[in-house]
Amino acid sequence: MMSSSQTFPDAFEGLNKALSAFIRFAPTRQPSAAQGPLHGWDIAIKDCFDLAGEIASVGTPMFSARRATRTGTAVQRLLDAGACIVGHTQMVELAFGGWGINAALGTPRNPWDGRIVRVAGGSSSGSAVAVAARMVRAALGSDTAGSIRMPAALCGITGLKASFGLIPEDGVFPLAPSYDSVGPMAQTVDDCARLFEVLTGTRLPPMQAPGGWRVAVLDGAAYPVPVEPAVQRALDDAANVFVRLGVHLGKCSPPFALAELTCDAGILIGSEAWGLHRARFETNPSAFGAELQRRFEQARLVLPNIIDAARTARLRDSERFRHWLPADEVLLLPTVHCTAPALDSVDERGSPLGQFTRWVNHVGGCALTLPAGFDARGLPIAIQLVGQAGTEARLLAIGSAFQRATDWHLRAPDLGWAIEP
Repeated sequence: MMSSSQTFPDAFEGLNKALSAFIRFAPTRQPSAAQGPLHGWDIAIKDCFDLAGEIASVGTPMFSARRATRTGTAVQRLLDAGACIVGHTQMVELAFGGWGINAALGTPRNPWDGRIVRVAGGSSSGSAVAVAARMVRAALGSDTAGSIRMPAALCGITGLKASFGLIPEDGVFPLAPSYDSVGPMAQTVDDCARLFEVLTGTRLPPMQAPGGWRVAVLDGAAYPVPVEPAVQRALDDAANVFVRLGVHLGKCSPPFALAELTCDAGILIGSEAWGLHRARFETNPSAFGAELQRRFEQARLVLPNIIDAARTARLRDSERFRHWLPADEVLLLPTVHCTAPALDSVDERGSPLGQFTRWVNHVGGCALTLPAGFDARGLPIAIQLVGQAGTEARLLAIGSAFQRATDWHLRAPDLGWAIEP
């Protein structure tokens, strides 16, 4: 690891250690274009993104020597736009988990609590922590079932799950190819929008007046799990902000049960992940962490007819989603049901964190998570905007207007406890 004087101020090296070494710095700061829309930006990348000459371990000891021979397109576009790639961020082992826990290589610590060790969410845990701690301006994450949105929500930053295929995925180690997507994580929607343009090679259209926007609030009766009271209050407050902005606000119920979609997605994600890693697992199961072993043992036991039924249901529900949510309307709902729990209270065998996120990947939508408040303990709360595939411009415009009317995204954790003297 390079010295702090070669990368960040000395205090940031202390943060890196206190927050569980969430950035593995590149031996040299990666060269970038002299000028460009991201000139001067320090950006970190999740440990599943290939950067030529650097190790991308995908959060697992068995890939500790996995050195990339080329740079993936998404990362290269950042470099070409003038960004400085400072290094890789910690993640859940093989990206297969939503709480952000990595028992083998270290679990990134949520920076919003200096007293209790809390999870940061996963699987893009280190990317969220890096941005929240203001060590980098932005980071890249991947999202298979909410892996950008969940950690962004728990860490109080902004994160975009892009539509499938818009951002190139070559040079990104897969988890479940038909669910995987790549996206930006940053403090603000406007920064995510700039990154989205660079990553997709497109230009967003001019922003329209809020008076023409339509936002539908998900009926609480359709929630897949109960939400903490503070989360619901923040969601209600956010809805009132949109009303003040002149947005047409309604309420809606989906034509499917989100809990059923979450279950079907879990079956198919497990099946695809098992297909990718079956040979390695059957050769040497002990090379995988205990939680991954449990997940793969479960996946291998799922009968083919169950997988086929889930696949058929996915096609049906994706079509229902396309007919239900108009292309000019955005759905407002929680990102996660809670604020960051203590690490020692999490049971990964219980209900997944992604009850409000996983279904979006399942039906092929896009989504944006935004900071929207804090609970009584000072922990971040988030809201989520969901749209049809290809409606990122609308999500980003509405999210930007929300952040111009609020200041939740401007608040930073007090990290005095984490900086070494």
